[in-house]
Amino acid sequence: AVNPNDPSSIITQVLSSSQSTTSFHIKIEVSGTIKAAALKSAAGSAGSALTSDLKLDGTAIEGDVDVANQAAHLSLAVAPMAMFGNVPITGDLILKDSALYYKVSLLGPQYTKTDLGSLTSLSPVAVPTPGASALAGVADQIAQIRQQLDAAGVKATLVGVEPIGGKDAYHISLSVPIDKLNAEIASAAASAAPGASAAPGMKIDSASVDIWTYKDTYQLAKIQIAGASSSLGNLGITITVTNYGAPVTVTAPAATEIKSATP
Repeated sequence: AVNPNDPSSIITQVLSSSQSTTSFHIKIEVSGTIKAAALKSAAGSAGSALTSDLKLDGTAIEGDVDVANQAAHLSLAVAPMAMFGNVPITGDLILKDSALYYKVSLLGPQYTKTDLGSLTSLSPVAVPTPGASALAGVADQIAQIRQQLDAAGVKATLVGVEPIGGKDAYHISLSVPIDKLNAEIASAAASAAPGASAAPGMKIDSASVDIWTYKDTYQLAKIQIAGASSSLGNLGITITVTNYGAPVTVTAPAATEIKSATP
């Protein structure tokens, strides 16, 4: 049973509910500015041409995902960037029948096809099979995720109930242990090989993670992640999930829309 006054209990139920998801609509919005100095450091010798900050406002990915049939159709929109000629960038991605089709406006109007083989190996968690043993496996995965959060020093606080898309949702705030995070960044920078992407002296000044989960189903409704760094810049990511279980139709591009394979 879920304790609606205990954020840890709610999070556990959210993780459990995700295992039975068959389809959903997702929208990912990105905002913020990455400083040119940080981009140069990450790019190494290839970053000499990077002279301006990277502004991410207006970047978004949105579409439908059919979990049951391992299919998806997502669209991409990127705000104009100086490094790409200050023109908007659009893209399209289709996952269907163990094949990935993608196109980007900068590269032309046709899709590129990539065969992926079995998609089971690409799943971030094991796909359970029917039976009691499968339920035990799901429970083990949830326990492992919770242990990792606890080990990282993450604490959950129930803020209250707020509307998301016209439905009530629990709002949970997760504390981010900045000192521990910066210690790990410093350790990675110290052990990085010369010329690697780890930027010496980089640290995170602030970070926040907020989660909303639908009150009636305990399914994920929204995640907001925000961070700021005097050396890196600032970044905001909002993920909104709706239309759980709604019918999804994903169609592969016609043959005339796909680039011919290179001999």
